Amino acid sequence: MNIYLIRHGEAEPTSDIKPDAERELTETGIQVLNSSVQIWKKYVTHFDVILSSPLKRAMKTASIVKNTFEVESEIMKENSMLNGGSTKDLLIASESFGAQEIAMVGHQPDLGMHIAAMIGSNNLNIKLLPASIVKINFKDKVTLGKGILEFFLSPINKKG
Repeated sequence: MNIYLIRHGEAEPTSDIKPDAERELTETGIQVLNSSVQIWKKYVTHFDVILSSPLKRAMKTASIVKNTFEVESEIMKENSMLNGGSTKDLLIASESFGAQEIAMVGHQPDLGMHIAAMIGSNNLNIKLLPASIVKINFKDKVTLGKGILEFFLSPINKKG
């Protein structure tokens, strides 16, 4: 099984006016994400399932990924993709679909912690920029610490 951890695109700054859950992607964030997703197609053929944090910026990112890769299944809201979610719960959720290519859209700093836990390097401090993707392959059983980091693609600029 392959798990692709994706950080949502650049979002509006935090503010006292708008709740965090309602923060949208910026226009630049959408442009960079659209450009980056086109590059991802050189490395990823398809996704069977997309799990996403239920926050607006993550769901918009998941929607762009779904449309670009023409994923037939609906985006599944996954609370474990929220900050504070458990990596073990994510792995359990990923297995429940019986799929081989699973995209998971979430947030920093938790994505970095999920990557470290999946590949067995909990002492790593991994930071994903907005619109980044990481591929982790599980050869046999999906187990904490048994994943292999196959690639880490940072976003390209909107002129890219």
